Amino acid sequence: MMLAVHQRLAELYTLSQKRPLAPAEQDELQHCLHVNTVYCWEMARLHIEALLAEGTQDTGWQQEISAQLLEVRVSGKPGKRP
Repeated sequence: MMLAVHQRLAELYTLSQKRPLAPAEQDELQHCLHVNTVYCWEMARLHIEALLAEGTQDTGWQQEISAQLLEVRVSGKPGKRP
């Protein structure tokens, strides 16, 4: 699933390959990169926790993590920590 920020990031990158970005576009690019970084780190954290939950056979924790992963994939916002 692609978030709107990822689509805009791709658009800005494509534009930057054709011409210099305007200052407002450069600001938007930096914002998109920040949001993408937060998204990537949050997904990495949740995947590591999912492996830990699987390793400890904690099905309740696995369910919580699955719900958080879905939330992040859909909204792009960090999952709620218990």
